[in-house]
Amino acid sequence: IPLLRSSGMASRVVIVSSSLLKSGQIDMKSKDFVKDGRAIPAVKKKGFAPTGYCDSKLMNMLTCRQLALHLRDTNVTTYSVSPGFCRSELGRNVEMPIFKKMLMLPIMRMVQRTSVQGAQNIIFATILDENYMVNGAMYQDGRVAEPETLYVDGLGDDLGKELWKFSLDLVDEKKQ
Repeated sequence: IPLLRSSGMASRVVIVSSSLLKSGQIDMKSKDFVKDGRAIPAVKKKGFAPTGYCDSKLMNMLTCRQLALHLRDTNVTTYSVSPGFCRSELGRNVEMPIFKKMLMLPIMRMVQRTSVQGAQNIIFATILDENYMVNGAMYQDGRVAEPETLYVDGLGDDLGKELWKFSLDLVDEKKQ
């Protein structure tokens, strides 16, 4: 970041997230996301996406927001991008009987994007004129991903600030 700031050139940071951030939860009191990951209470129904994935995508978006705030009067802008529902190996971590996975496969192939289609969203955020973009927002399919951006807006500023401070503390701890 210091190099981007000192370059004097318009620069941007693009962070990959996902619309699954809406299933993410971050508990800054327990900080369970650091080592073991968030445990799902036995009384609660488990979602189809791994909690660690969802939590990390929420953290990515919160980091994007905080970075945008910290760099707001500089030549550096930040954007979060959702590549969309792409064919990937994420399904290997979904707990579902194999016969259900096999039944779902043909349907999934019809609705999933290719990796090239998903990458187009990331490329878009790197090349579009920054005058047409909102610093700190999430993008998908060439426009602001409204539901995800509104969801993160609804979480307020405190969670992002706490996560930012905690991340800095972890980095400082590693340096020592």
